[in-house]
Amino acid sequence: MGSNGRAATGSAATARPSLRLVAALLVAQQVVLTLVHYAAAPALGLVPGSARAISLTIIGGAIVIGLAVAADLRRPGRGPAVLLRWPRRGRVTVVVIVLAMVIAQLPLLYLAATGRTVWQSGGDADVMVGEALRGPSGALWLVIATVFIAPVIEEVLYRGYLVGSLIDRLPAVVTVLVSAVLFVTLHAEASNLVAAFCLGIATAICAVLTRSIVPGLIVHVAGNAFGMWYASLV
Repeated sequence: MGSNGRAATGSAATARPSLRLVAALLVAQQVVLTLVHYAAAPALGLVPGSARAISLTIIGGAIVIGLAVAADLRRPGRGPAVLLRWPRRGRVTVVVIVLAMVIAQLPLLYLAATGRTVWQSGGDADVMVGEALRGPSGALWLVIATVFIAPVIEEVLYRGYLVGSLIDRLPAVVTVLVSAVLFVTLHAEASNLVAAFCLGIATAICAVLTRSIVPGLIVHVAGNAFGMWYASLV
């Protein structure tokens, strides 16, 4: 039994992604998103910061990085090692999700309590997105990209690969903070910094406590959906 336990531990360590691979994926995502948004989108006649440019950036980036991740996931044991598995059913998982939902929505709850909006706290890009949500065109792809596509690829990278690579190397608190801080770099807009940090904390807590990206994905999708809905009201 002891030798089997050591073999299982060794197998898990082998399947765990290297920090170099994780760093490469995170940097590659940033580079791809930048190129799509500021090079490909203008070449197609889209204004950077517009709803259509943002949609193209999210979808295009997800396709490129998704292909790289799909190729890596072919390695034996890689899926569970990067937390691509179902969490255990039970009260603890439900409590973790509910707590994470509250943490993730703290910034919007504050804005709602003070009568302000997400877009009033941002710049021209935020205004354009807010107008798109209230307009007859451009909103559908923006919602699909923001509510469904972005959460999937971001949870796979920042909670699956990043947390999965750190969870047995660092204390849980450090792992959560590292994941949240790096996640903020993906959302560099001033109006999104606090919201991104809270969401990063919430979803990283989910990943650490449940050893699965599914609870965090639920929180992420719900948080983005609520944010888009709130923005569409003003």
